[in-house]
Amino acid sequence: MVIDHNPTRLANTKQYLESVTHALDRDDLTLALVTASSSDEATAELYSDGDIQAAILSWETEESLSHDESVIDAIKAIRHELPVYVTGEDDIGFDIVKRSNRIEAFFALQDLASDPESTLAYIVNDFDDRSETPFWTAYKKYAVETNDSWHTPGHSGGASFRGSSYINDFYKYFGRNMFISDLSVSVDSLGSLSDGTNAIGKAQNLVASTFEVKHSYFVTNGSSTSNKIILQTLLREGDKVIVDRNCHKSVHYGVVQARALPLYLDSILDPKYGIFAPPSLAQLKVMIDDNQDATLIVLTGCTYDGLLTDLRQVVDYAHQFGIKVFIDEAWFAYSLFHPQFRQYSAINAGADYVTHSAHKVVSAFSQASYIHINDPDFDKDFFKEVYAIHTSTSPQYQLIASLDVCRKQLEMEGFKIINNLLRHVQELKEQAEKFTRIRILDEDDFKQMFSHFETDSIGHDPLKILIDISELSYSNQEIHRFLMDEVGLEIEKFTHSTLLVLLTFGGMRSKIVRLFNALNKLDSGHVSLRRSNRQKPLPVAIPPIHLATLPSDAFFGKRELVELKNSVGRIAAALITPYPPGIPLLVPGQKIEQAHLEYLDALSNQKLTIQGLHDSELYVLEE
Repeated sequence: MVIDHNPTRLANTKQYLESVTHALDRDDLTLALVTASSSDEATAELYSDGDIQAAILSWETEESLSHDESVIDAIKAIRHELPVYVTGEDDIGFDIVKRSNRIEAFFALQDLASDPESTLAYIVNDFDDRSETPFWTAYKKYAVETNDSWHTPGHSGGASFRGSSYINDFYKYFGRNMFISDLSVSVDSLGSLSDGTNAIGKAQNLVASTFEVKHSYFVTNGSSTSNKIILQTLLREGDKVIVDRNCHKSVHYGVVQARALPLYLDSILDPKYGIFAPPSLAQLKVMIDDNQDATLIVLTGCTYDGLLTDLRQVVDYAHQFGIKVFIDEAWFAYSLFHPQFRQYSAINAGADYVTHSAHKVVSAFSQASYIHINDPDFDKDFFKEVYAIHTSTSPQYQLIASLDVCRKQLEMEGFKIINNLLRHVQELKEQAEKFTRIRILDEDDFKQMFSHFETDSIGHDPLKILIDISELSYSNQEIHRFLMDEVGLEIEKFTHSTLLVLLTFGGMRSKIVRLFNALNKLDSGHVSLRRSNRQKPLPVAIPPIHLATLPSDAFFGKRELVELKNSVGRIAAALITPYPPGIPLLVPGQKIEQAHLEYLDALSNQKLTIQGLHDSELYVLEE
């Protein structure tokens, strides 16, 4: 995209560049130029055309705007990853690049006129750098060479499967590429995951560049492990850590492993829908004021249901006291790549540590996760020791490759994909307005549920489609059976009154239409389902966590199994976690109350698993 308010110069620049597109001799690229004569035209073009991969801006156009306006800022607000090249008179080049650190490069107007091929080649070279996949490219090349393997893994490119009369069906199902690409860490040129060398190291550095952080690391056993790595890096025995009580269970386990002292923020639950809100900023600030010696704050950046914390306020307040901030952003890995979400991005807010489950909503294999670090006090050497504790010395290379290509997609077309998804969900909402019993919940509903929604500037990710089914007269089990068996839809999560549907990078308009078709049948009653009074409201609130002892003391202490009904007053020695969404009801060291039993009973008619219960028994600390 060429941007210039001077129509003659705009036409000339476009003509110069178009005249040399053939000289690049690139069969893999299609080069096209679009023009804009103002900031408004440029931003409109960016929203409508997600394939734009570079902007060439006349500095005179940038200077013609008022002090509060900037074409560069407007572009970066939409596409932070998009390179902006500036053109101007040769004698002011130094002055231009000194005035903005968001410029990719400067081109003199006279050079652009006399040698446009050089300018275009420079821009295309940057495009190639951005779209590079260092690990995937090297990995694919090595795998197809079919070297004679004298190292692990033992199947030797699938030979042990192909030659078997009993398990060759396994080989036939997955195919040749799966087995020849299952390689050993003995392949030095591909690099070491634990040491971050060679192709793996290059791929991780590109991730850090795309996400605008100091360091990024690949983790091949999920963000559960990423969370534990960060917690064990930062916490020592007895350290205070302020924790969202509704964090994923991996955070609670990480605190136990670090033998730290958690200070839990209260749950804020809407009993009608069974939805947890982020903790209130008011309580968080009180907790910080009362515990200024805390080491760390751990929050969930985007809840399972898509509620978003205004993290800038959290980070700014915590940093006043030297407290680090760690955000579990497992469900929000695309937060940086669209202006509708960037305000709530943990990285954009200045968090010190962030984890992303790249497999949950963007394009990576299951268990693939990113760790991002911006902490100026980052102890890299100790981090690598903890990383080695949790990381396999024989990682699955396919997972690493998927993290490499996932970054490429976010960099090159993340905005475009998200923009399309937002349009799809908006269309679904408009079509669903005709329903009489089913509703798609939105920000107005969350404002009514949670008193701090507006005061804390809480947001909502509309790609987490939360559907109110409380007016339907069918059981959860019947609805789930209908959606799965008759319509072929697998739903992410049920509560007693909601369905949660995730619109991920694999979302397509046709899937939205199929979802609408299923909801339409349920809403109209054109289904053969048993009717049931399935309403069993949850308790109004979950009791705060009152620790009777350090969680690690209870977890590693002597324990015994007792009947759940006889556990009131005892000290929990393990996590009791309704799943999904994986938020513990009880943590080690917590005194069990009658209210906990009532909450578990209220969950009994929902389609979920209570992890930590063993045939209605649970582990408690021996008396």
